[in-house]
Amino acid sequence: MRVTKSYDESYRVDAVRLARRGDRTIMQVAQDLGVNHWTLRGWCKQEDMSRRKKALKNGLKVPGEETPEQKLARLERENERLQRENETLKMDREILKKAAAFFAKEKE
Repeated sequence: MRVTKSYDESYRVDAVRLARRGDRTIMQVAQDLGVNHWTLRGWCKQEDMSRRKKALKNGLKVPGEETPEQKLARLERENERLQRENETLKMDREILKKAAAFFAKEKE
Protein backbone atom coordinates (compact mmCIF):
# COMPACT_ATOMS: atom_id res chain seq x y z
CA MET A 1 0.00 0.00 0.00
CA ARG A 2 1.25 3.46 -0.95
CA VAL A 3 1.61 6.12 1.69
CA THR A 4 0.94 9.65 0.51
CA LYS A 5 2.13 12.67 2.40
CA SER A 6 -0.08 15.69 2.77
CA TYR A 7 1.41 19.14 2.81
CA ASP A 8 -0.28 22.26 4.07
CA GLU A 9 -1.04 25.12 1.69
CA SER A 10 1.62 27.48 3.05
CA TYR A 11 4.30 24.82 2.50
CA ARG A 12 3.15 24.36 -1.10
CA VAL A 13 3.15 28.12 -1.75
CA ASP A 14 6.65 28.49 -0.31
CA ALA A 15 7.91 25.53 -2.34
CA VAL A 16 6.49 26.98 -5.58
CA ARG A 17 7.99 30.38 -4.72
CA LEU A 18 11.41 28.73 -4.27
CA ALA A 19 11.06 26.90 -7.58
CA ARG A 20 10.04 30.12 -9.37
CA ARG A 21 13.03 32.11 -8.10
CA GLY A 22 15.07 30.61 -10.92
CA ASP A 23 18.41 30.12 -9.21
CA ARG A 24 17.84 26.34 -8.99
CA THR A 25 15.98 23.78 -11.03
CA ILE A 26 12.72 22.26 -9.87
CA MET A 27 14.56 18.98 -9.37
CA GLN A 28 17.11 20.62 -7.03
CA VAL A 29 14.44 22.46 -5.04
CA ALA A 30 12.41 19.27 -4.71
CA GLN A 31 15.47 17.36 -3.49
CA ASP A 32 16.28 20.05 -0.93
CA LEU A 33 12.70 20.03 0.36
CA GLY A 34 12.39 16.25 0.35
CA VAL A 35 9.48 16.33 -2.10
CA ASN A 36 9.13 14.31 -5.28
CA HIS A 37 9.98 16.56 -8.24
CA TRP A 38 6.79 15.53 -10.06
CA THR A 39 4.79 16.68 -7.05
CA LEU A 40 6.51 20.08 -7.11
CA ARG A 41 5.97 20.36 -10.86
CA GLY A 42 2.27 19.65 -10.30
CA TRP A 43 2.07 22.37 -7.67
CA CYS A 44 3.72 24.83 -10.06
CA LYS A 45 1.25 23.93 -12.83
CA GLN A 46 -1.69 24.29 -10.47
CA GLU A 47 -0.46 27.72 -9.40
CA ASP A 48 -0.07 28.79 -13.06
CA MET A 49 -3.56 27.61 -13.92
CA SER A 50 -5.15 29.31 -10.92
CA ARG A 51 -3.33 32.55 -11.77
CA ARG A 52 -4.63 32.38 -15.36
CA LYS A 53 -8.20 31.65 -14.22
CA LYS A 54 -8.10 34.63 -11.83
CA ALA A 55 -6.81 36.92 -14.57
CA LEU A 56 -9.48 35.77 -17.03
CA LYS A 57 -12.19 36.05 -14.40
CA ASN A 58 -11.17 39.62 -13.59
CA GLY A 59 -10.98 40.52 -17.29
CA LEU A 60 -7.24 41.03 -17.17
CA LYS A 61 -4.74 40.01 -19.81
CA VAL A 62 -3.17 36.65 -19.05
CA PRO A 63 0.60 37.04 -18.59
CA GLY A 64 2.54 35.73 -21.55
CA GLU A 65 -0.32 36.09 -24.03
CA GLU A 66 -0.76 38.98 -26.42
CA THR A 67 -3.62 40.09 -28.61
CA PRO A 68 -3.26 39.87 -32.41
CA GLU A 69 -2.98 43.67 -32.55
CA GLN A 70 -0.16 43.66 -29.99
CA LYS A 71 1.61 40.87 -31.85
CA LEU A 72 1.33 42.75 -35.16
CA ALA A 73 2.68 45.96 -33.60
CA ARG A 74 5.56 44.05 -31.97
CA LEU A 75 6.46 42.31 -35.22
CA GLU A 76 6.32 45.59 -37.16
CA ARG A 77 8.68 47.22 -34.64
CA GLU A 78 11.03 44.26 -34.85
CA ASN A 79 10.92 44.35 -38.65
CA GLU A 80 11.81 48.06 -38.68
CA ARG A 81 14.68 47.46 -36.27
CA LEU A 82 16.02 44.61 -38.37
CA GLN A 83 15.81 46.69 -41.55
CA ARG A 84 17.79 49.51 -39.90
CA GLU A 85 20.35 47.01 -38.65
CA ASN A 86 20.62 45.48 -42.12
CA GLU A 87 21.27 48.89 -43.69
CA THR A 88 23.94 49.64 -41.09
CA LEU A 89 25.64 46.32 -41.73
CA LYS A 90 25.59 46.87 -45.50
CA MET A 91 27.17 50.28 -45.01
CA ASP A 92 29.83 48.84 -42.69
CA ARG A 93 30.61 46.13 -45.23
CA GLU A 94 31.04 48.72 -48.01
CA ILE A 95 33.36 50.81 -45.82
CA LEU A 96 35.46 47.73 -45.01
CA LYS A 97 35.68 46.80 -48.70
CA LYS A 98 36.94 50.29 -49.54
CA ALA A 99 39.41 50.23 -46.66
CA ALA A 100 40.72 46.82 -47.72
CA ALA A 101 41.19 48.06 -51.31
CA PHE A 102 42.94 51.21 -50.06
CA PHE A 103 45.38 49.29 -47.88
CA ALA A 104 46.00 46.74 -50.63
CA LYS A 105 47.00 49.54 -53.02
CA GLU A 106 49.13 51.21 -50.36
CA LYS A 107 50.95 47.96 -49.64
CA GLU A 108 52.01 47.59 -53.30
